Amino acid sequence: MINLEDKRAFITWLVETITLKEKEAYWILNYLLNHDAILNRVVFVEQADKTPRGLVIADTRENQDGLVLFKETQSFTDAQQIFHEIRMNYKDPLYIEICFKNREFNQLYQTVIEDNPFLSAFDLISTEMFHRIEEDFKQKQSEKEVEYLLTKINDAIDSNNQQEFIYWSDEYQKRKNKSGG
Repeated sequence: MINLEDKRAFITWLVETITLKEKEAYWILNYLLNHDAILNRVVFVEQADKTPRGLVIADTRENQDGLVLFKETQSFTDAQQIFHEIRMNYKDPLYIEICFKNREFNQLYQTVIEDNPFLSAFDLISTEMFHRIEEDFKQKQSEKEVEYLLTKINDAIDSNNQQEFIYWSDEYQKRKNKSGG
């Protein structure tokens, strides 16, 4: 659990440094700064929209809404409604995602960010990255299959087994034709 001083330092820096899309986001952040009971329940995460009660705040450089509260299956963009929801349910955890340029390199951000307990390992991998990993796996698998066939061909040569040599050579040729190489 992140201590209050680190959360306060991050929010203070954020309010003083980053240009947020919605001015109401500053009001909410300042409200959190002044209410330890709520700030104690704040958890900074990635993908807050995947939590039961997540608030997403974005700077002006991000291509998304500047202030959105996700609660269960609903989303709210009205600042008054968001403020009242936070104030009235102060005992519930509030997961906050702050979207600003180069956040992954910001030391204060890294101090407060926590793992999102509502994400699976697959949620953390982008679709593009998943496809790259899958292609890499297929490539490695193909290389291992070719390596296996070549080993079998060499074993047949070493044991002077013409039948095995012909069989594994045919398998190798089929593999090469299938892969276009």
